[in-house]
Amino acid sequence: MLVVGLTGCGSASPKARYVAKLNAMCEDFARREQKIGTPGSPSELGSRGDRIVAAYDEAILKPIQRLKAPPEIASQAAQLRELARRQRNVLGALANAGKAGDLQKIRQLVGINQQLNDQAGQVARGLKADSCAS
Repeated sequence: MLVVGLTGCGSASPKARYVAKLNAMCEDFARREQKIGTPGSPSELGSRGDRIVAAYDEAILKPIQRLKAPPEIASQAAQLRELARRQRNVLGALANAGKAGDLQKIRQLVGINQQLNDQAGQVARGLKADSCAS
């Protein structure tokens, strides 16, 4: 009886647990990205791009694909999974464009990446996943 009473105390809702995991993923990626450094030129993008993609895969893409959302936020979770998949593809293309020194392609992909960031941020704000909203 005591165990049953204790397990109910302070337990977060399924949505709160999901949001906490999202925040942890975004914080992990931000730390990894900070260690790699923000590329300031096509050559830096070429040399750091693959590391950024790998960090994104490990911190965001793989975990978000495994993360189960409660039914009340299933549609937002599906949106985030799709946006993460699309963003991963754009990051990979950015790394390749950096290696090739293709400035026009880099500019185009940076714009697409920003749009995806904005869309994911909007969904994250709706879920109150503040670490993912910026």
